[in-house]
Amino acid sequence: MEKLFEYLAQQEQAHLEELFTLLRQKSISATGEGIPECAGLLAEIMRKSGIEHVQLYPTAGHPIVYGDVLAGEDCPTLLVYGHYDVQPVEPLELWDTDPFEPVIRDGRLFCRGCSDDKAQLYAHIKGMEAVLKIHGRPKVNVKYLFEGEEEIGSPHLKEFIRTHIGLLQCDACIYSDGCYHDSGHPMLLLGVKGTISAEITIKTAERETHSMRAAAVPSAAWRMVNLLHTLKGEDGTVKIDRFYEHVRPITPLEKETCAKIPFDHQKMLDFYGVSAFIKGRVSDDYYYNMVFEPTCNISGLKAGYVGKEAKGIVPNTATVRLDMKLVPEQTIGEIQEKLLSHLQRHGFGDAVVRFSQGGFEPCWTPINDFYVQVAKEAVQKGFGEDPILLPSAAGGAPHYLFADYLGVNTIEIPYASADQNNHAPNERMLLSGFFAGIRTSAALILCFRRMPAPEAT
Repeated sequence: MEKLFEYLAQQEQAHLEELFTLLRQKSISATGEGIPECAGLLAEIMRKSGIEHVQLYPTAGHPIVYGDVLAGEDCPTLLVYGHYDVQPVEPLELWDTDPFEPVIRDGRLFCRGCSDDKAQLYAHIKGMEAVLKIHGRPKVNVKYLFEGEEEIGSPHLKEFIRTHIGLLQCDACIYSDGCYHDSGHPMLLLGVKGTISAEITIKTAERETHSMRAAAVPSAAWRMVNLLHTLKGEDGTVKIDRFYEHVRPITPLEKETCAKIPFDHQKMLDFYGVSAFIKGRVSDDYYYNMVFEPTCNISGLKAGYVGKEAKGIVPNTATVRLDMKLVPEQTIGEIQEKLLSHLQRHGFGDAVVRFSQGGFEPCWTPINDFYVQVAKEAVQKGFGEDPILLPSAAGGAPHYLFADYLGVNTIEIPYASADQNNHAPNERMLLSGFFAGIRTSAALILCFRRMPAPEAT
């Protein structure tokens, strides 16, 4: 690895300059702004880096960028997944600099999409480029699948994978996104929660009216408050009927692994500015709940008037946006049906419910999976230390598609720091993590191997 890492150290400035070009290109999947241009730019960067068979595949939404470096049918195959789309930048006034103009300050790169996910997928491209230049063609097949819709729930990725199973056949999938541990130590994320987004609207009258009529005319705001009270308790327990019915029991190894994750309780309380964490259905342990507990969150709420001056009205409509995080063996269809049934049973059958397109099913990789060890070896070489194992991240991703259609497990190796501010103003990428990520990506190619066949009994 020494010669390879020496080469990468010499290329750091060149890598940053090329990354800046990718970051300046907008690629907001929610609006489609800059998406075709970014897909084309990414494809060109892949070609220049030595990746072959690069092609843009159209979908019913945004294009998928594919490329590979192949060694032969008898060689083990690694699939690298990532996404080139980014979140909207609003609120713009909270950014310290132009969201699409990369800026380096105090060892960090600031720009929309730098950590989520452009710099992280770019690290895998540069890892391959370095291997090709120093070692020549690797003895493994490496395939790259970069989509442009992850930030809106990957609504068309399923159909692409389903219709390109032969193209994407592999032994394991690696995904670099999210962040490593807040202590600065690298992590392997071995699973993701499922995600559901829903919008519920209540209408109580044809028009808003003066608040003097509040004693007679029903308020959509108060009705929404009553609805929300039926969904979740202050202790964090979700009250949707039979919500926990199919939650898979936690294995002793999962619980043991979670308990080993370093955690500074007071530091975390101070970071979030809270006096205590939610009590929880089982425990108020931060990582226990983040890993093992499904939840229901209010991500937005709109009703009435909240301007600068008083305006006495009775709101006639109220809308809430919910996002739910699921764990194995819960499913999107099951929880959607249970939410609708819950509203009917509790007297809110007239509410209008709209589920967002897309969404992710929960999917976990076993802690003792063979490729977890392979990923650990790569991280040890790239970061210089063993990674912490997290049984599941708290967010969602399309890992289940690789399990369902390709029959492989997915391991997430994050290269961004915990303060990355992804989805928020002043998104950032710690440069040391970015460069360690390129080293790890290169090491992964050299470490990758096929799982040994089971011994005959």
